[in-house]
Amino acid sequence: MTARLACLSILLFAAVLPGCLPEARIAWSPDGRYALVRGGDGLYLSDSEGKLSARIAPDVSATAWMPDSRQFIAVTGKTVATWTELAPHLLEPVAGGAVSAQAEDFRRQVLAYKGDWDKFAFSAKPSDIVAALMCLRDEHGKELAPVVGDKWQATKGLQHTIYTVQLFDVSDGQAKPGEVLFETPGPVAEIRVAPGGKAFAYAAPPYPPEGPEAVLALYAVSMAAPDRPCRVEGRVSLFFDWTPDGRSLVYAKAESDEPGTRMPAVTFSTNERQLTYTRQRLRDPEQQPLLRQGVIMRCTVIGEDASLLEKPDLLGLALVSFFDSLPVRCLKNGRVLFAARDIHLPAADNIPAELSLFSLDPADPKTLAALFTPEAWKEGVGRLELLQLSPDETRLCAPDKQGRILLVDLATGKAAAVDAQGANGRMTTIPVWRSKDELCFVVPQGSKLGSPNRNELVLWSSAGSRCLSKNWPEAVTKGLLVP
Repeated sequence: MTARLACLSILLFAAVLPGCLPEARIAWSPDGRYALVRGGDGLYLSDSEGKLSARIAPDVSATAWMPDSRQFIAVTGKTVATWTELAPHLLEPVAGGAVSAQAEDFRRQVLAYKGDWDKFAFSAKPSDIVAALMCLRDEHGKELAPVVGDKWQATKGLQHTIYTVQLFDVSDGQAKPGEVLFETPGPVAEIRVAPGGKAFAYAAPPYPPEGPEAVLALYAVSMAAPDRPCRVEGRVSLFFDWTPDGRSLVYAKAESDEPGTRMPAVTFSTNERQLTYTRQRLRDPEQQPLLRQGVIMRCTVIGEDASLLEKPDLLGLALVSFFDSLPVRCLKNGRVLFAARDIHLPAADNIPAELSLFSLDPADPKTLAALFTPEAWKEGVGRLELLQLSPDETRLCAPDKQGRILLVDLATGKAAAVDAQGANGRMTTIPVWRSKDELCFVVPQGSKLGSPNRNELVLWSSAGSRCLSKNWPEAVTKGLLVP
């Protein structure tokens, strides 16, 4: 019974992480000197020629550079096998006390049960079932093991992951561990450092878990007190950004926990000389996008003294059709870019599946406008949820479904294609800019930009390209280059 419940909890926990997206496995420093490489066996530094440092850490899930290029933030994971090790990390007293109370409730249910243990199920599911079962095992195991019998053996292998958010110092091509900022029992999906480096924010599944539809929550951290992260908002998309002054976060938020509904087809007919309509079954349900109402928000979280505000200032900027990877980016001139479906109501069954790019000035939301729509792209439609702004903010890049990288001029909307030769849906690593003229991305084996016998990471510019990963060991390239 316990093994089944543990597996269920892991599935639910994994469900809140965005899936089917390439990862940000390469991150160039602001000065372009080094790249952080999240390889298959851990984190490394690489220079512009592909020379790797010694391995920095074995299990890293997210990274972000500080503005000075001398430090970066990394999230490392470690497993703990006992309740004694886990309990101090559960954001006590709230989470730790809740888990202990749930374990005590489970204990009473187990002692009262008289049936077949293969059919036993707890009457209520805890927010973190693995933690509750570890508490039950370690705090009440001697009492419960004789009651449950052989089924109790399934609890012995239970472990929980703790994530450490830590600064690392970079010098002479190597990185050394620095200050531990905080530890959390939940994974971190995305980190962005504020301009000026006085704060950072991260997106992560809320802890304690709030259910599979909770998606992600957004947290802000002041470097003046990094051990006290502040929850900004729940139900947010993966990609968010800071305003140029480093005090406000801009992000997309879903209006409810509902997973969304498909728009019905609508047909019109006349009935006794009156125009009526009826909702009918979808003509092609699999092609219809899910609609979930959301809003682009700006939240001021950092005060003039660089500390977290006790009462963040919220402002809604635009209504959108929300999806879990809706990208939001802030420009240095104060404008906000985001990609969303261009929906006009009333609508029938013609809801666009592709995304359009929008721009607005937060000081005057009436300036909201589409920079360009998929119909305007003569070169094809890119995956705008993966858009990456160039350092000078004049262009963006986005992979498309044909395995190319589209370079889009933000002033004109014109797109030019870089042939990455067949990355398609098998892409694992998001293309990133090193400078305003250089792009870093993965090409498949046989590409003229790479090697004949394996995928490679290349640094491309209009003047030429060079392969960075040709001498990297397989342990590093696994996951980074291979789907």
